[in-house]
Amino acid sequence: MSSTSATRFDCAVIGDWHLAFITAASLTRLGHRIALVNPNPQKPWSDFPKLELAEPGLPEALADARREGRIQHYNGISASWSANIVWLAIDTPVNELDEPDLSSLQTAAALVAETHGGATTNDQPLIFAINSQVPVGFGGMLEKRFGFSVAYIPENLRLGKGMETFLSADRTVIGANRTATRQRLHVFLAGLKTQFLLCDLVTSEMIKHATNAFLATSISFANQLARIGESVGADNQIVGQALKLDGRIGSKAYVSPGLGFAGGTLPRDLRVLQQIGASNRISTPLVDAVFEINETTTRAISHTLHELLDGLTGRKIVLLGYSYKAETDTFRRSPSLALAQELNKAGAVVAGYDPMMNAR
Repeated sequence: MSSTSATRFDCAVIGDWHLAFITAASLTRLGHRIALVNPNPQKPWSDFPKLELAEPGLPEALADARREGRIQHYNGISASWSANIVWLAIDTPVNELDEPDLSSLQTAAALVAETHGGATTNDQPLIFAINSQVPVGFGGMLEKRFGFSVAYIPENLRLGKGMETFLSADRTVIGANRTATRQRLHVFLAGLKTQFLLCDLVTSEMIKHATNAFLATSISFANQLARIGESVGADNQIVGQALKLDGRIGSKAYVSPGLGFAGGTLPRDLRVLQQIGASNRISTPLVDAVFEINETTTRAISHTLHELLDGLTGRKIVLLGYSYKAETDTFRRSPSLALAQELNKAGAVVAGYDPMMNAR
């Protein structure tokens, strides 16, 4: 239970990496007073946490919030702070098979239940909100196990545009089984420039899987199309441009050929859908194919270069951009590095330049 001497906040954001920092900073921009909580006391923050990834607007937002007293950081989940809303924003790691590791999230939830379970602030019961990437059913499991009201708010963040996509998302989903919980969070987030969609908990979790699976499918579709187009001499960039000009597809569609998707975000949700399908005896051939196409993309590009250059042995190739994706400064299973490895295997001498990574 929260101590009566605990410092009160509008919301406590739990997490020690990028997702938590963007969530906390964005919520302060809405006028809320936020506790940013490091869930790992074995690695304490001596001062305010260091930002490890470049994110336009984030350092300034956090500096403004600190100066104006709208954010305070804590080491560990304890009764030294209290809040109406506890927001779990721990980045979910994946293993080599893209399966999510939920242990850190489960530990944090158990500590929240131990230190704040049943607590109320201003006669309002605590809400446990989540925007970490979790498999469908995770929120319901926490609700059943610990008894507090759980809400899932799928994150829409894109590295390099994190603040922008939090504060001005195309849509913001609030999923909770209790109507009062959905309404309270709707009021709490009312300052966002977005279209709200309110639904039950499991539907909101499924929306996240569906969104990332669709994006991944679009990317693999574009790369499959590019290989076919390349074989007949079509200009694949113009093909992609034409698709985006079709109102049924749209200007933001992921239909331009490239190196495929990387990191853990999209593969994590694809893997969850495969596992749900397997456990319910539902085949997932489309999801399986999306993975297969993505995993063969770098080999296909290497083969194309081999054909164009009449062999790769001794060829000098420069990769312009080798981070996880454009305008970011993290590798996160960079497809450019995977391509470099393929080219090296074929005998090429590979160098690279990335304006974000080389500036570090």
